[in-house]
Amino acid sequence: MGRDSRRRTKQLEVVWDAVKDETSHPTADQIYDRVRKDLPNISLGTVYRNLQKLVVEGKLQVFTLGRTQHFDPLIEQHQHFICQNCERVYDVFVVPDEGILSSSLPREGFTVTSHQLALYGNCKACSEK
Repeated sequence: MGRDSRRRTKQLEVVWDAVKDETSHPTADQIYDRVRKDLPNISLGTVYRNLQKLVVEGKLQVFTLGRTQHFDPLIEQHQHFICQNCERVYDVFVVPDEGILSSSLPREGFTVTSHQLALYGNCKACSEK
C-alpha cells in the first residue's frame, strides 16, 4: 500500500508540474501528452483523475468549451476570450462594477456573488491575417 500511495503522489506531482505555469488553458489530452514524457506508462484516466483532484483542491479551475474541458491554474476570478479562428483561449479580467452585470438584478433583490463570462471573436493575430 505504501508504494502505491507514493506512485499516486508522484503522478499528481508530475500532472501539477505540467499544468501549474500554463497560460494556454490545456485539455486533459494535451496535459497527458506532456506528462507521458516523464511517466510513459501513465494512462489518460490517471491524468484526468489527478486533474480533477487538483480542481477539488482548489489549485485548478476547469471550464468547458464545446464538449472539451480546459484546465486553468489561474484561480483568481476572471473570464476568457476565445478566438473563433485559432481557438486559443486568453484570460480576461473584468471589474464587476463596470456594467457587466444587469443593473436590474440588485434592484430586484438579487445578490450576485460571482459571474462567468466568455467572450468570442478573433484574437489580434487572426484579425491581422
